[in-house]
Amino acid sequence: MSLPTLAALLLPVQRDRCTVLGMSRHVTIRLDEEFHERLKARAAALGTTVTALITEVTERELDEDRKNFLSGIEEFADHWGYFQERFGN
Repeated sequence: MSLPTLAALLLPVQRDRCTVLGMSRHVTIRLDEEFHERLKARAAALGTTVTALITEVTERELDEDRKNFLSGIEEFADHWGYFQERFGN
């Protein structure tokens, strides 16, 4: 089979693949075996995939509103002693 003929056979597949993958990026990470097993078990327990679990956790970590909320909680915890002293238990 000549190269142009082979290219003609592959192009539609590549176009379809690019359309599907065009909305996301593929990322490869290395995990030790024990951690990977724990990750798979957690994903299964939650009824999701490892990819979906990693995506959800990463999105949560990058959420600025969540960071601001956690920062506020941390500041409140720093002043908890005063709050208890002032307003009681």
